Amino acid sequence: MSDSDWFQYHLPNTFILKCELAQKYIDFLWKCIDDAVENRRNAKKHLAGNISESIYLTDTDDYFFNNVLKKPCEQYLYENPKIITNRNTFTPLSINALKLTNFWVNSQRQTEFNPIHNHGGVLSFVIWMKIPTDFREQHEIPFAKESNTPQASDFQFLYTDIMGTVQGHNFLMSDKVEGTMMVFPSTLVHQVYPFYNCDDDRISISGNLYFDIDQLYDYFFHENG
Repeated sequence: MSDSDWFQYHLPNTFILKCELAQKYIDFLWKCIDDAVENRRNAKKHLAGNISESIYLTDTDDYFFNNVLKKPCEQYLYENPKIITNRNTFTPLSINALKLTNFWVNSQRQTEFNPIHNHGGVLSFVIWMKIPTDFREQHEIPFAKESNTPQASDFQFLYTDIMGTVQGHNFLMSDKVEGTMMVFPSTLVHQVYPFYNCDDDRISISGNLYFDIDQLYDYFFHENG
């Protein structure tokens, strides 16, 4: 038995949010995609993805923002105040002054990829709508299997740990993640590895939440004179 008492100290870090969307919201998003395909507002020149197609979506009547994103994102910022000060020069801040500013769908084909990048805004999200491959098969492709880090088809966050080492946190792709959404700080670097041996498109949705400058101006000039 030790004659010294030892305690664990867990250094602070930023968590990310994950949820499984209800079917009514998935149906709404597919409707957004169908509408966007008709209008085809190209988003590729504003995005990092080396992929076939990215087109802007419209959140009609702010339905998705108000019913899915608003409350959990407000809570996220409340519990992670450093994100706020990193992304906004206004102090004090009105936490609920958020809006969905950018909202788009990606169609990725085999061998295409999304390079290391981050986003604008305060918080970002990704939603996997259609995953036509399975990571187990992708990781068994000979050139991947022979590696000590097979990552074909993976989604990966990259961050620097307390020792200064760059770490990767991977999410493994299969049809099991369809309808899953993740919310994360917009500055969190991430990438999408290519998939192979599949002719179907991989479809995902992404978006960015910004502080609503108009609401913030109202907060300062009307409430604070």
